[in-house]
Amino acid sequence: MNKKSGMMAFSILMLSLLPMSTGATAATIPGLMKQFSSVSSETAELTVTIPSFTMALMIVIASFIVKRIGTKKMVLTGTALTAVGAVLSMTAPSVSVLLIARAIMGAGIGTFNTLCISLIDRLYSGQQREKLLGFQNTFQGLGAAGGALGVGLILMYSNWRMAFSIYLVSIVLFVLYLLFVPEVRYDAESVEKNTNENEDVKVPLTSKVQFGYYWIVMFILMVFYMTVNVKIPTFILNNNFGPLSVGSSAVVVMSVGTIIGGLIYGYVESIVKEATLVMAIVIEAIGVFMISTSGSATACFIGAFSVGFSFGLFIPFIFSKGLSFVPKKYGNDATTILMLSTNGANFLCPYVSKFINVGGTDRSLFMIAGIIASVLGVIELIKLFANNSRRTVTES
Repeated sequence: MNKKSGMMAFSILMLSLLPMSTGATAATIPGLMKQFSSVSSETAELTVTIPSFTMALMIVIASFIVKRIGTKKMVLTGTALTAVGAVLSMTAPSVSVLLIARAIMGAGIGTFNTLCISLIDRLYSGQQREKLLGFQNTFQGLGAAGGALGVGLILMYSNWRMAFSIYLVSIVLFVLYLLFVPEVRYDAESVEKNTNENEDVKVPLTSKVQFGYYWIVMFILMVFYMTVNVKIPTFILNNNFGPLSVGSSAVVVMSVGTIIGGLIYGYVESIVKEATLVMAIVIEAIGVFMISTSGSATACFIGAFSVGFSFGLFIPFIFSKGLSFVPKKYGNDATTILMLSTNGANFLCPYVSKFINVGGTDRSLFMIAGIIASVLGVIELIKLFANNSRRTVTES
């Protein structure tokens, strides 16, 4: 790669720092609730998860807008909105204004979220494309880890408001994209010129059912991932395992697990193949069980790492499997639908957690999450054995 193309790839990959960083501000919840004492814990947690809701909305809307205005304007608009949301979050005089600011931030990220993957798919091919797609998942983990680490450091020396300054990195992304990435069109005429799949290809019902199954599995796993992300800082604080900075460090450890899981995903998948998802589910279940029974910050860190590592495995696997059920001409639409699962899970996390938490404590919540994940793992294992048996019968 020459310098120009290297900077183009780097600029595109940098966009992936933001989508997974929205939960990095979970450690601000105690400070926020201390300043606004009348705010419920659900509302406080909503400041962390509401960006996922507006991200989901913009993912859908952006899939139509990008065909009209092109990718350059979409990304520049999105990064600008993210910066505006960051500034408003830092200066919000009330929780209501903070929620609006965070919603704006989420909308900004959602504007270019799908482009983090589709631009790589469109501009690169062969081994270079595969390598960059792997790096894309790693950059997401780096964004989550860097964001959580940044928030932790800021909270050690400043107030909770300044934690939102980490999203000012969007200004850097704006400049990089403006200088190094060309315009890429997704309008109908452009797609026609760049694909040989112009015929009307129908998706079989069985493929739709399989796609829906993986959508649901990803939603459930993402709810548990986000539950740990949001709850673990205050869980460590409330159980006297350490100060808030230790709780924030647990989120960093979780993100490190994601980075490592993403980096070795290709190797793991090449060995265990279809059993990759079962492995990921089991690892997540073990992680949340470990947190629920933890008696120290160390146990929480190991559990958080396990949940993050699981994320690094199940996200690329489910996206790969889900997209394999649809023709390539529908790949972008399928990506959008799968992203709605992840962002919807992030937004609904506080409500789903409250609904399933019959015990009423964070420990009981993690225990129930582990039980549900275990049941899901058994279902996937049965499905795996059934598919293997069917394949064996067909071959014989």
